[in-house]
Amino acid sequence: MAAETRGRTLTRMLIAIFEGDEGRGLVQLPRLLGLARLQNSSVRVAYFRRIPRDRTDRYDRIVADRYREMLRIEEAMREAVAGVLRAVGQGPVECVVRFGSPVVEVEREAEAFAADSVAFAPGPDLPARWRAWRVRRRFAAYPGLRLLVLEGDAPGRGRAEVAMRPA
Repeated sequence: MAAETRGRTLTRMLIAIFEGDEGRGLVQLPRLLGLARLQNSSVRVAYFRRIPRDRTDRYDRIVADRYREMLRIEEAMREAVAGVLRAVGQGPVECVVRFGSPVVEVEREAEAFAADSVAFAPGPDLPARWRAWRVRRRFAAYPGLRLLVLEGDAPGRGRAEVAMRPA
């Protein structure tokens, strides 16, 4: 999974942002990018979201079909990531948007990108913590893959802490 370039090992980090945790993921993005740069990693930011429904008006007429809604969501997320990167003075990174079951799609994206590590920041609510547990369980079968989970803001906890541990 790691390639050799000019005597230094180049690793690949996938930074995952999930539906419902967009704000938390975008806030932690500069921190995760800085860590990836320190590790000499190539970075891909990926946003995972369920397939949206058709947008309808109050008379149940379709205003935007799924395809157009997916294009709108993809463009909005790309602009949000670019805005965060501009605000902190970082260069552009690769950004992808995947639609489907988020837990399955993050596994597919990690395989497609040949990632050495996957980083994400789950939110404090129950669905986000459940999804984080499912992602950890799914990646437990990958011995060479590291998970970087930014946890915090849960009741009874202090500030966000970075915990790097094997899957």
